[in-house]
Amino acid sequence: MPHPTPAQIIYGSVTVVTTTFALLLIAPALSGPGLALVAGVALLLGVLVALVLRARHTGRVPAARPLKTAQPQPVDTPRRRPGVTV
Repeated sequence: MPHPTPAQIIYGSVTVVTTTFALLLIAPALSGPGLALVAGVALLLGVLVALVLRARHTGRVPAARPLKTAQPQPVDTPRRRPGVTV
């Protein structure tokens, strides 16, 4: 199983924090089970965002191409002639 990319971790974490904050603003007076539900919903939404990002990312990866090695080209350099100064 491939490791998550930094973008997936960031987007998932931001989604969890934002969702938790928004849900707590909507329903501020929650009991223990209500807070657990908010945390669970936010966590599931964060995982969903990370998985959707991975699905979008894997569809755009180009195939690996073999590297072409550059062939050395001869260099034209002026030749020194003995006894001639420039």
